[in-house]
Amino acid sequence: MASRATFPVVVHVLLIRDERLFLLRRSQTGFMDGYYCLPGGHQNVGESVSEAGIRECLEETGVQTSRLEPVCVMPYQSGRHQGLNFVFQAEDWEGEPGINEPALFDGSCWSLLDSLPDPHAPWMNELLEFRRDGRWYKEFQWD
Repeated sequence: MASRATFPVVVHVLLIRDERLFLLRRSQTGFMDGYYCLPGGHQNVGESVSEAGIRECLEETGVQTSRLEPVCVMPYQSGRHQGLNFVFQAEDWEGEPGINEPALFDGSCWSLLDSLPDPHAPWMNELLEFRRDGRWYKEFQWD
């Protein structure tokens, strides 16, 4: 009998204002450092996926949101990393997004949706296409 795999559920939140997307640049995390990414992180035991998104958004950006709309699910594999990405869009929020965890992020920006800064997470262009086209699922692999 094959052993059961265990891997993280990762939740990401799109903060969009005036056709611009808020991004954070990872630093000293050990994974994708130097890359721009969405606010987000791992789901904790006992919380729902959307609760994890709300918590991570507050922890990383200082922004409080109460309503998240699902955008897509993207299971991923990258080398030794494997997991499930759930992506939500914040429909409303309070506060101005910024770097709320300077030990994990060394930069932030508002980027046009069709002109993301480099380097950025390799699945983000496809995610934004999914959002635009109404698609919701894709298995994703990168090296």
